[in-house]
Amino acid sequence: MTINKKDKELGYYNMNFWIYLILIELIPIALFVIGGIYETKSTNYPDTKIGYKTEYSIKDKFSWEYSNKVAAKIYGTVGTILFIINAIVLLIIGEKSFNFLLLVNSFMVILDKLIIDKLLKKKFEKR
Repeated sequence: MTINKKDKELGYYNMNFWIYLILIELIPIALFVIGGIYETKSTNYPDTKIGYKTEYSIKDKFSWEYSNKVAAKIYGTVGTILFIINAIVLLIIGEKSFNFLLLVNSFMVILDKLIIDKLLKKKFEKR
């Protein structure tokens, strides 16, 4: 497909960029939403339907509330940072960076989970 001057001025050649941007921003948006859910919608202690569940977080009321606060802050912060970084890198490098950004986002989701679990284990292991 050849791109003529009129199409280039209208931005039609750049449609792939917007598709890639929307796709790559889904992970940070999901992290931000999950963080918001943990912060505002987590259920009270005896009922642990909605919230961050691990063996340490369901021991008592204090650990349940603490784990949801920590998870909310970490997921919200990392989601916001990834959202900004993804947009900047995709703008500067272009569509070639999509696979790299997808890998980084996936790695950050796993790293978030490991960090939260380690913090909870460190705080509540002796209780």
